Amino acid sequence: MTATAQDLVGRARATLSSSHTDRNRMACWLARTALEAAVDDLLAARDLDAGRANMRSRLTCLQAAYEGTDVPARVEYAWSRLSEACHQHAYKLSPTFAETAHLIATVDAMIGAHVDQRK
Repeated sequence: MTATAQDLVGRARATLSSSHTDRNRMACWLARTALEAAVDDLLAARDLDAGRANMRSRLTCLQAAYEGTDVPARVEYAWSRLSEACHQHAYKLSPTFAETAHLIATVDAMIGAHVDQRK
Protein backbone atom coordinates (compact mmCIF):
# COMPACT_ATOMS: atom_id res chain seq x y z
CA MET A 1 0.00 0.00 0.00
CA THR A 2 1.09 3.52 -0.49
CA ALA A 3 2.24 5.57 2.44
CA THR A 4 -0.85 7.70 1.80
CA ALA A 5 -3.29 5.03 2.98
CA GLN A 6 -1.16 4.20 6.01
CA ASP A 7 -0.72 7.89 6.86
CA LEU A 8 -4.46 8.52 6.62
CA VAL A 9 -5.24 5.60 8.94
CA GLY A 10 -2.75 7.07 11.43
CA ARG A 11 -4.45 10.45 11.15
CA ALA A 12 -7.84 8.81 11.66
CA ARG A 13 -6.60 7.19 14.87
CA ALA A 14 -5.16 10.52 16.06
CA THR A 15 -8.40 12.33 15.26
CA LEU A 16 -10.41 9.72 17.12
CA SER A 17 -8.22 10.33 20.19
CA SER A 18 -8.69 14.11 20.01
CA SER A 19 -11.15 16.15 22.04
CA HIS A 20 -13.00 17.58 19.02
CA THR A 21 -16.77 17.16 19.29
CA ASP A 22 -17.07 15.70 15.78
CA ARG A 23 -14.00 13.45 16.12
CA ASN A 24 -15.84 10.21 15.31
CA ARG A 25 -17.24 11.47 12.02
CA MET A 26 -13.95 13.18 11.08
CA ALA A 27 -12.04 9.96 11.79
CA CYS A 28 -14.50 8.07 9.57
CA TRP A 29 -13.86 10.50 6.69
CA LEU A 30 -10.11 9.96 7.02
CA ALA A 31 -10.49 6.18 7.25
CA ARG A 32 -12.76 6.09 4.21
CA THR A 33 -10.25 8.14 2.22
CA ALA A 34 -7.52 5.71 3.30
CA LEU A 35 -9.67 2.79 2.19
CA GLU A 36 -10.31 4.38 -1.20
CA ALA A 37 -6.55 4.86 -1.68
CA ALA A 38 -6.02 1.25 -0.64
CA VAL A 39 -8.58 0.05 -3.21
CA ASP A 40 -6.64 1.85 -5.94
CA ASP A 41 -3.48 0.12 -4.71
CA LEU A 42 -5.19 -3.28 -4.63
CA LEU A 43 -6.37 -2.82 -8.20
CA ALA A 44 -2.93 -1.63 -9.30
CA ALA A 45 -1.41 -4.76 -7.74
CA ARG A 46 -3.50 -6.75 -10.27
CA ASP A 47 -2.53 -4.40 -13.13
CA LEU A 48 -5.94 -2.74 -13.23
CA ASP A 49 -6.50 0.98 -13.48
CA ALA A 50 -10.03 2.11 -12.69
CA GLY A 51 -9.16 5.64 -13.72
CA ARG A 52 -11.77 8.14 -12.62
CA ALA A 53 -14.46 5.54 -11.97
CA ASN A 54 -16.66 6.08 -8.94
CA MET A 55 -16.12 3.95 -5.87
CA ARG A 56 -19.01 1.57 -6.62
CA SER A 57 -17.42 0.79 -9.99
CA ARG A 58 -14.02 0.32 -8.36
CA LEU A 59 -15.59 -2.09 -5.86
CA THR A 60 -17.00 -4.09 -8.78
CA CYS A 61 -13.54 -4.21 -10.36
CA LEU A 62 -12.16 -5.37 -7.01
CA GLN A 63 -14.69 -8.23 -6.93
CA ALA A 64 -13.49 -9.41 -10.33
CA ALA A 65 -9.81 -8.96 -9.51
CA TYR A 66 -9.95 -10.73 -6.15
CA GLU A 67 -12.57 -13.39 -6.91
CA GLY A 68 -12.37 -16.30 -4.50
CA THR A 69 -10.93 -14.23 -1.65
CA ASP A 70 -12.53 -12.32 1.21
CA VAL A 71 -10.92 -9.03 0.15
CA PRO A 72 -13.92 -7.63 -1.79
CA ALA A 73 -16.40 -8.43 1.00
CA ARG A 74 -14.20 -6.88 3.68
CA VAL A 75 -13.63 -3.74 1.63
CA GLU A 76 -17.33 -3.43 0.73
CA TYR A 77 -18.32 -3.80 4.40
CA ALA A 78 -15.82 -1.19 5.58
CA TRP A 79 -16.60 1.28 2.78
CA SER A 80 -20.38 1.00 3.24
CA ARG A 81 -20.19 1.42 7.01
CA LEU A 82 -17.73 4.31 6.75
CA SER A 83 -19.87 6.04 4.11
CA GLU A 84 -22.90 5.69 6.32
CA ALA A 85 -20.95 7.08 9.28
CA CYS A 86 -19.59 10.02 7.28
CA HIS A 87 -22.95 11.45 6.33
CA GLN A 88 -25.11 13.07 8.95
CA HIS A 89 -28.83 12.41 8.86
CA ALA A 90 -31.40 14.03 11.10
CA TYR A 91 -32.84 10.65 12.06
CA LYS A 92 -29.55 8.82 12.73
CA LEU A 93 -27.06 9.07 15.54
CA SER A 94 -23.40 9.79 14.88
CA PRO A 95 -21.12 6.77 14.97
CA THR A 96 -19.95 5.82 18.45
CA PHE A 97 -16.31 5.75 19.48
CA ALA A 98 -16.37 1.93 19.49
CA GLU A 99 -17.93 1.72 16.01
CA THR A 100 -15.41 4.19 14.64
CA ALA A 101 -12.46 2.43 16.27
CA HIS A 102 -13.66 -0.91 14.83
CA LEU A 103 -13.94 0.51 11.31
CA ILE A 104 -10.50 2.12 11.52
CA ALA A 105 -9.06 -1.19 12.75
CA THR A 106 -10.74 -3.00 9.85
CA VAL A 107 -9.18 -0.63 7.31
CA ASP A 108 -5.80 -0.82 9.06
CA ALA A 109 -5.86 -4.64 9.11
CA MET A 110 -6.75 -4.79 5.43
CA ILE A 111 -3.91 -2.41 4.55
CA GLY A 112 -1.49 -4.33 6.78
CA ALA A 113 -2.43 -7.68 5.26
CA HIS A 114 -1.80 -6.36 1.76
CA VAL A 115 1.56 -4.86 2.76
CA ASP A 116 2.59 -8.23 4.25
CA GLN A 117 1.59 -10.06 1.03
CA ARG A 118 3.78 -7.82 -1.10
CA LYS A 119 6.95 -8.36 0.98
